[in-house]
Amino acid sequence: MSARGWMRYLIACAASGLSLTPVGCAPGEADARLRVVATVAPIAALVDRVSGGVADVTVMIPPGASPVTYEPALSRVRAAASADVYVSVGHPAFSWESTWLAGLLEQGDAVVISGSEDCAILPDDPHVWLSLSCMRTLAESVAEAVRHARPEAAESIAASLADLLSEMDHMRVVADSALGPSRGGTFLTLHPAWGYLAEEYELRQLAILEHGSGDAGPAELARVVGEARQGGLVNVLVQPQFSAEAALLVAQELGGKPIVLDPLARDWPASFLRAVHVLASQVRP
Repeated sequence: MSARGWMRYLIACAASGLSLTPVGCAPGEADARLRVVATVAPIAALVDRVSGGVADVTVMIPPGASPVTYEPALSRVRAAASADVYVSVGHPAFSWESTWLAGLLEQGDAVVISGSEDCAILPDDPHVWLSLSCMRTLAESVAEAVRHARPEAAESIAASLADLLSEMDHMRVVADSALGPSRGGTFLTLHPAWGYLAEEYELRQLAILEHGSGDAGPAELARVVGEARQGGLVNVLVQPQFSAEAALLVAQELGGKPIVLDPLARDWPASFLRAVHVLASQVRP
């Protein structure tokens, strides 16, 4: 069954299935909390931080799943179909949303917020949550949507937003300090997920795979090994959502090792800072 056919089947099941009201809730209690769905975990973490405790947040693509191949479970289809707010990646190159999202939301009344709106996106890189500028704009948009839906929580939402924006300021200082001195350098990665950090700090990511590509042939691997060796690169950044086989081959040829770095980790501030420090340690002039 095609992705669109599977999605229609799941929506039909959700529409005719069990009640969405959690067991044990008193009448009206379920409706008191805002139902928010986010496509990816880092954006869900941002919603958690700015929603002032009034939202239940569901992630469509779970940890470890590849956005290229993932098909949502019925529970997640139900969540999307009944969401009050949906926070998307919104990037034209994010294939999962172009395949699934419109159908998931067409029967609901969710307010849709795009993580790419008013954001200086890179045409081939959908990882907008790795841009502090994009996430700052998104945080303000999410806070406004939640405040509009739950005006009684306005004070808590404002405080939560201010706290997150202050943390982002600190993240910016750390990133400037760690990556600023490496401007012009290169790092080696399996998948080119780090384009926003590379763009911000004038770094080059030498990638084994291209966006949307699941494999690299012998000629491409040989080219990458040659460039990496010339640049003094030995270790390869890998992520849990992709097979590391090609990265292992390249790392072995260079005498290095794979280093796991997850751009889709739920704890977005911590994973962002870890990425900054790992990149700083791996960049070569």
